[in-house]
Amino acid sequence: MNAILVGVDGSDAATSAVRWAAKAAAAEHLDLKIVSAYDASTSDYAPGLIIPQDVIDAIRQDASDAVHAAAEVARQVAPGVSVTTSIVDGDAARVLLELGKDAPLIVVGTRHLGSVKGLFLGSVSINVAAHAHGRVAIVAGDGIDDGPVVVGVDGSPVSDAAVAEAFRQASLRNAPLIAVHTWSPLDADALHGYGISREEVERMTGDSVEVLAERLAGYSQDYPDVRVERRVLPDEPAKALLDAAVGAQLIVVGSRGRGGFRGLLLGSTSQKVIHNALCPVLVVRT
Repeated sequence: MNAILVGVDGSDAATSAVRWAAKAAAAEHLDLKIVSAYDASTSDYAPGLIIPQDVIDAIRQDASDAVHAAAEVARQVAPGVSVTTSIVDGDAARVLLELGKDAPLIVVGTRHLGSVKGLFLGSVSINVAAHAHGRVAIVAGDGIDDGPVVVGVDGSPVSDAAVAEAFRQASLRNAPLIAVHTWSPLDADALHGYGISREEVERMTGDSVEVLAERLAGYSQDYPDVRVERRVLPDEPAKALLDAAVGAQLIVVGSRGRGGFRGLLLGSTSQKVIHNALCPVLVVRT
């Protein structure tokens, strides 16, 4: 499947996701597939309930209207991108995960809301990000087109995958890259409280700057057009990323997932960033 997959439900959040996905498809020279899932099944709490056919028809029509409106938006944003649409009966997250198994990217929107209207692109966005095996973009609002790309760097293989993708995205977007590395989850004031001197904090920060420069050197050679700003500090990783992303157009994070649930691939830092970011977040797997 050589098409970016984007899920829609007729909400403003979905429209923002479609705009972002259409621009991404144009930049990466990919097609765009827009899907809306509708679930006409009954709840486990009312297994004997029979849903009237006219209600099912109305739900299906809403889904159809949503994908056609989204397709019109996509064609306006990226006229040169091939757009296809689909409506599928089933649980939204499962539909996106199944259809997106071979997709180069899955895109969903979010309003950071838990309301019933926001369920498709609220809890669904987290479920897709947590269980997909490829790239997933979670889009909050329309974002900023000319801001920097921000990436978290910790030296792990997961982080390396995110860094490689961040350089690629920065190059595609002709944007500067901010690489953030935190060498301690405690900020400087907390470290001073534990008896670590200001000079020692500065020394460890300096050492980490050198390590970060070494880790980025290869990518900088591959993407000489990308201007890189390095931010090295003691701080909680998600907070440092979100602080650096003020005015950014994209945050790129890796995800290793250390939870006890099989198939749950979203780590705690990625979850915190997704829940709080005001710009799109791209989750990258190794």
